[in-house]
Amino acid sequence: MEILPSEYQNIELSRYEKMFVRHAISYDGYGFLLLKVNPTMIENESMNVVITSRGVVFLKFFEDFTDVSLFGMTMQPYAQFVYPTAQKIISEKLLGNKSLSENGTKLKFPINIVYVLPSLKRTDVEKTNINSVRDFVEKQCLFSEEFSELRQQFGVVMDKLLDNTIITVSADTMQISDLNVNSVMQRIAPEYVTVRVACVDGKETTPGVDSELLVIDEEDVVVKAFRLDKEQINIVNRISKDDPNQLILACAGSGKSVLLISKCFKAAQMNPNKKFLITCRNENLHSLYTWFIDRAGLREKNVECMTFHTLCKRLLEKNGFTAQYGDFDGWVLSAIDKVNQGKIQDRYYGIFIDEVQAFEPEWYKFCFNLLENKNTKDHIFVICGDKTQRLDKLKKRGQAPWQVGEGYPSYRGGNKNIRIEKNYRNCIEINEYINRYVSNAKQYLYEIQEDYEIDPDMFLRGQAVFHGAGVKYIQLPIKKASCEIDTIVQAINKIHDENEIPYDEIAVIMYQGQYRKKISGWLDKQYYLQQSLETRLHLEDIPCCRLYSTDAGWQDHFGETGGVRLIKFQTTLGLDFRAAIICGLIPLGEYDGVKKPNWGQLKANEESYANAIAATQSCIQNLYVACTRAKEVLYIIAPEAENESVFMKMLKDSI
Repeated sequence: MEILPSEYQNIELSRYEKMFVRHAISYDGYGFLLLKVNPTMIENESMNVVITSRGVVFLKFFEDFTDVSLFGMTMQPYAQFVYPTAQKIISEKLLGNKSLSENGTKLKFPINIVYVLPSLKRTDVEKTNINSVRDFVEKQCLFSEEFSELRQQFGVVMDKLLDNTIITVSADTMQISDLNVNSVMQRIAPEYVTVRVACVDGKETTPGVDSELLVIDEEDVVVKAFRLDKEQINIVNRISKDDPNQLILACAGSGKSVLLISKCFKAAQMNPNKKFLITCRNENLHSLYTWFIDRAGLREKNVECMTFHTLCKRLLEKNGFTAQYGDFDGWVLSAIDKVNQGKIQDRYYGIFIDEVQAFEPEWYKFCFNLLENKNTKDHIFVICGDKTQRLDKLKKRGQAPWQVGEGYPSYRGGNKNIRIEKNYRNCIEINEYINRYVSNAKQYLYEIQEDYEIDPDMFLRGQAVFHGAGVKYIQLPIKKASCEIDTIVQAINKIHDENEIPYDEIAVIMYQGQYRKKISGWLDKQYYLQQSLETRLHLEDIPCCRLYSTDAGWQDHFGETGGVRLIKFQTTLGLDFRAAIICGLIPLGEYDGVKKPNWGQLKANEESYANAIAATQSCIQNLYVACTRAKEVLYIIAPEAENESVFMKMLKDSI
C-alpha cells in the first residue's frame, strides 16, 4: 500500500495510527492510505483514508477512549450529529464527480466512515446500554478485536467495512483504477492533485481516458486531475509549528505555484475555522488560482485569492476608505498607511504569496503585517518564486523582497528554505535548450560587467522527466509584420495537425503586440502584431482568445474562453501550455538601446551603463520566462539575424 505522505514520520500520528500504518505497508499494491486529511472540513475531524480498488474507507481514531460505561453517552452525539453531517458532506463531494457516479445520484463503488476504538472490545461495549446507537456501533465502529486482525488480514477487514456502505451504490459498479484515484483525491483531498481543463477542439472530440476525467460543474466543464508525486506531497505536508515561515525557490516549471496552492489547501482543510489568503501580482495567475479554488470547493469556505493591488483596494473599501479607480499605486500606499495606523484590522491566519520576486519589499512587509499572529509561531506564511522570473528592472543586483531585515522572517535553517530540483513542466528537449540559453546569457553578463556576481538563487536549473517534440527556431526571411503573421499561422497549423495539440493548449506569447516607433530595417512604419494576428486567425477559422493584460482590450480570464491563447510576456507567470510560439521580438531591447549596444561607449557614463545592464538583464529574464511556458513544443520566431541582436544570438546559439 502506498502511504501519502511517504515521509509520514514527520507528521503527528498517535500510537495506534502508527500501528495502522505498519499494518497497511505490508499489503503491497493494495491501494493508497492518505494520512491526516479533512474532507469534511469540520474542526478537529481529520481522518485517515484507505482507497482500494473496491471502495474508500474513512477512519477516525478514538484511541484514548477506554471507559466502556460512558461509551453510549459519548458516542450518541457522534451517531446523531457528527456522523450524519460527515456522511452528507463526503457523499455529495464524491457524487459531484460524474465519472465516479451514476447521474450524480449513486456512487459506482461503496464508501464507509468508520470510528476506530482500539482500546475497547466490541464484546464489552455490546453488554452496555447502546440501544440508541446500536446500528451506528454495528456498521460504523471498529473495535480492538477487528483492529488486531489488521496485522494478518488487512484487506479482509477493509472489505468487511465496505460491505456496510453509507450510500446507495449503482448496480453498474466499477473498480477504482489508478486514474480514478486522482478523481477521488480531487474531491476528498484536493491538496494532493492539480487539475486542468481537458482541452478539445470540438464537441465531437473526447480527450484522454474517460476514467481520468472530472465533469464537475453545471456547465459540464471536463477537467483532468493529476496526482502530485511523492516528493511534492511530502513538501505539501512540510508545515511545522516550529517553522511557520517558508520560502520556496526553484526554476521555472518546478511546480512552485502548484505546491503553494496545495499547501494552502492543506492548511485550509486542517484549520476550517481560520482565514487564508493567496496573493500574487499577475492577473492571469490570480485567475488560474481562483479556478483551482473553485474546483476544490474552497472559495465559499475559508480561502480568498486576490492580486496584491486588488487586496489593497478591497481592504480600503471594506473599512470605509476611498480607493480611486485605476490608482494602483495610491491603493498600495494608502492601504500600507492605514494598516500601520491600526485603521484596518482585517487579518489572516495564513498567507501564501506567489511571484514574490515581483513584490517590492514594502509589499512583502505589508502582507506579513496582515497575519493575525505574526509575533508568534501560530500562523502560516509561505512565499515562493524564481528570482530569474522578475520581469521589471532591478534597481540593485541581488535585491529580494524577503531580505528586509530585523522583525521579519528569516528563511535559514530547518524547513524554512525549500529548493526544488525537478522540472515537471518542460520536456527534456526544451529543458536542455533553456539550460543552454541560461549558460549563454550568464556568459554574456560576465562579459559586459567585470564585477558581475551571479546570485545563487538566479537561473536555478531543474531536471526534466519526459520527452517532447522540442524547439524549432525560425528566422524571418522578411522584416515585415505580414511575414511574421504568416509564420505564426503556419506554426499553429503544424502544431495542431502534426503534433495533435488542441488549439486551447497552444499559446502565442508576444513580447510586444504593438510598437509605435519606427524600427531600423523593419519594413512597416508601425508594428501592430496583435491586432493583425487576431484578424488573420479569425479569417483562418482558428479560434483564439486574449488572456488578461493591463492593456485595454486584453480582458479574457482563465477558463472563460477557448482557442489559441494570445498573451504578453509580462502576464505568463505561473501559466503553461503544451505548445508555445514566442514572437513579437522586434522591439526587444530597442527602447533601451541594448539590442546591439556599444558597451565601451556606455561605460563612459555610469548611470547609462547601469541602466543598460539592468535593461539587458530584464530582456534576458523576459525570454527565459516566455520559453519556460512550453511543455512539449517551443517555436521561436526570430525577426532579426544573430549579428543584429545580442538576444537573437543567445537564442540561436542555444539550439
